[in-house]
Amino acid sequence: MHKRPRKEKLESLPKIRKRLFKIWSEKCRERANHKCEYCGRGKGDLNENGKPLVKVDAHHLQSRKISGNPLKWDLRNSVCVCPLHHKFSCNESFHKSPIITIAWLIKNHPERFNYVLEHYNDTVDLDNRNILGEIEKCLNNNEPLNIDKLKEIEKNYPRKSPEIKINSLFEEEKEKKESSSKST
Repeated sequence: MHKRPRKEKLESLPKIRKRLFKIWSEKCRERANHKCEYCGRGKGDLNENGKPLVKVDAHHLQSRKISGNPLKWDLRNSVCVCPLHHKFSCNESFHKSPIITIAWLIKNHPERFNYVLEHYNDTVDLDNRNILGEIEKCLNNNEPLNIDKLKEIEKNYPRKSPEIKINSLFEEEKEKKESSSKST
C-alpha cells in the first residue's frame, strides 16, 4: 500500500503573533540602547528607590489591541521606557498621563507621532500568513513597515473563506416549487 505524504503542519497564528511581538519589543529596546527614551535610565542604573533597573519596556503609542491594525508591529509605534515611566507608578507615566506622552513625542520624535497619527486607523488582514511574513521580514531587517505593500499583499493573496450562497438556496427551493406546480 502506498502512503500519502504528510502535509507540513503550519505554525499556529497565535505562535506567529507572539514571535512578532517578541521581535518588535527587542528591536524597540535595541533602537534605544536599552535606555528609557524619556529619562535616560538604562539597565543597571539606579531607579528612584536606589535599586538597579532590571529592564526597560517597549511601549506601544497606538494600542496593540486595535483589531487589524498593523501598527502593533511597527517600530515607529514604539517607545522604550523604564517601568517608572511605562506603567502607573508616577504622574509622568505613559499609561497614566497620555497628554505628557503626546507632548514629549511631538517635541522629541515628531516623525513617529505624525506617522502613527496618519496610520492609526489603517487595517489589514492580520490572519493572512503572507502579511505576517512580510511584517516579520521587515522587523528582522530593521525596515519600516510599508502599509501600502501590506494592503497590496492582502489584495493579491486573499485568504479563502467559505462562500455561503444564501440566495442560491432560496432560488433552488423556488425552482423546485415551480417545477412541482407545473407538473400537477
